[in-house]
Amino acid sequence: MNILLSSYDFHEEWARDVMGPLLHDDMKVVVIPFSFDKKEVRTVEEYDQHYGVHGKHVPYILRPFHYYGIKDIEFVDYFNDTHAIAQKKVLSADIVFLTGGLPDQYLERLNEFGLSEIIKQNHQFIIGASAGAMVQFDEYHITPDDDYPEYQYQKGLGLVSGFEIEVHYCHSPIQDAGIQRVIKEKGLPTYTIANDGGIFYHHQRVIPFGNAHFVNNPQDK
Repeated sequence: MNILLSSYDFHEEWARDVMGPLLHDDMKVVVIPFSFDKKEVRTVEEYDQHYGVHGKHVPYILRPFHYYGIKDIEFVDYFNDTHAIAQKKVLSADIVFLTGGLPDQYLERLNEFGLSEIIKQNHQFIIGASAGAMVQFDEYHITPDDDYPEYQYQKGLGLVSGFEIEVHYCHSPIQDAGIQRVIKEKGLPTYTIANDGGIFYHHQRVIPFGNAHFVNNPQDK
C-alpha cells in the first residue's frame, strides 16, 4: 500500500476516513528523513536541528501518527546509523514514512544506505509527503521552483507507476504548464494533490481523497 501526500497533516478531517482504517496503534513506524538539502545540512549538528530529538521538523512528523494512537516511531539517522542498522530499522517497520524535501537527493541517500532495494522487496506500507510521494514513482517530473530552476524527469523507487502527480498544487500557471507537459510527453493520467489532499494506491487502484483530483485533460485541472 502506498499513500501519496503533499503535507504531513493526514490527521486532519480531510484524511481521516481513508487513513483511520489503515493505521492501528500497534503499528511500528520508521521515518527516513534523508530528503534534506546537502547545502543546508552538512554536519551532525545541523542534521539534529532538523531531525534530532528536538529537531524542528519532528513534531510535525509525529503529530499525525500520535493522533491515530501510534507511539512506536523510530527515525533512521543519516549521520549516526550504520547502513546495517538503518536496514534493520526499515525491515522492522510496519510503516515506512518518507519525508518531504529534495527527491533526487533523497533517492541518492536511500541507494547509498542500501534501502531502496529493501523497501522495494518488502512491500511495506509506504507513506510519503511531497518528495516522499514523488520518489515512490518509477519516474516523476519536477516542476520548476526555488530548488529546481528547470523542468526535469527523475528516476524513483519504482513502487508506483502508471500515472503522475503534481504535489502542493495551488493552481499556479507554472504547475499547470508542468501538468500539461507531463501529459503531452508521457501520456500518463495525472492527479493534482493540494496540501489537504492525498492518493491511496493499492493493487494498481488510484483513490484520491481530500483535495486531490484527476486531470481529465491538459486544460481541465
